[in-house]
Amino acid sequence: VEVVTGVLDTFLIEPFVPHEQQDEYYICIQSTRVGEEMLFYHEGGVDVGDVDSKAERLQVPLLEEVTAATVTSQLITRVPLERQEKLASFLVTFLRVYRQLNFVYAEINPIVVDQTGRVTPLDLAAKIDETAAFLCQSQWGEVDFPAPFGRAEFKEEAFIRDMDAKTGASLKLTILNHKGRVWTMVAGGGASVVYADTISDLGFSHELANYGEY
Repeated sequence: VEVVTGVLDTFLIEPFVPHEQQDEYYICIQSTRVGEEMLFYHEGGVDVGDVDSKAERLQVPLLEEVTAATVTSQLITRVPLERQEKLASFLVTFLRVYRQLNFVYAEINPIVVDQTGRVTPLDLAAKIDETAAFLCQSQWGEVDFPAPFGRAEFKEEAFIRDMDAKTGASLKLTILNHKGRVWTMVAGGGASVVYADTISDLGFSHELANYGEY
């Protein structure tokens, strides 16, 4: 993927949903410092292009709810009238679930709304806030946080991650460069960041082998 090489070992197989190109839309919700921002574009799919420059936007402040009427008047004005009610209801619920489950980003492209009003998300990319696990673990279910694509997890990292899941403490280990010459003793979250920053400031970031905290 671009300049990163790795092994794809997980695939999703989904049923085909017959639809027309004009049935495809784009929706995205992203968290900001002051709330959530909803983006909508009346065309979706792989050729949607630069949605940041052309999507309709709606800012929803923290602790405020969005209504179907607001969504209809500010986001989906270019959607056929007969589809607006169902789509607006879906988007209101989408934001509510986004907040309840502590998402920080969610994009559906495309989301299909057919002539009968049936709403079908065909492809979704999302990020959740791992630090909210103590609030949402039962709702998330069995969620695994794998190593980034292109970097296989070391057995030592897996061991610490397993320990972290069984304790209320914060136990973290990330191998940044297993050939590095600078290895740090793990410390509390604040101190470990200071150590890593200091090593980088001194010009040895390329030699920093690990990051850890307890």
